[in-house]
Amino acid sequence: MEKIKWVLSAIGGAITVLLKKYAMMIIFVGIVVVFDFVTGIIKAKVTGEPISSKKGTIGFYKKLALFVGLFFGFFLDQFIPYALQTIGLKIPAACALFGMIIGCYIVINESISICENLSNINPEILPEWVIRLLKGTKKEIETIEQKDNSKV
Repeated sequence: MEKIKWVLSAIGGAITVLLKKYAMMIIFVGIVVVFDFVTGIIKAKVTGEPISSKKGTIGFYKKLALFVGLFFGFFLDQFIPYALQTIGLKIPAACALFGMIIGCYIVINESISICENLSNINPEILPEWVIRLLKGTKKEIETIEQKDNSKV
């Protein structure tokens, strides 16, 4: 029994250390995913859209893919500095921001979807400028990304 406690403590400690930097981003992404799911169900009920298990399964896998992408970003945050240090290269300061960037992008996209769902449920819930602001933020990120890709 003592060995089990020791192993569980070691695993819990390792997870805590690894997630310390990313815990809030995981929580934020989790919250917007749940809000998007709930507002999507409400929107379907209000607008009379059919809710099917096939559509639900596809949606589940899309949400699961969001978390896979997020955790891949966290992996890159850890792997790239480690690999660069291992081969003796200097580590750029912005090298370990993939997880946060991916997380922010997910939160913005899900927030746009939540706002659109709320507008379909009741157009008076949100002012239109909120949706325009989120879409503008997304467009700005994509514009910066396109400029960076054109430099390569």
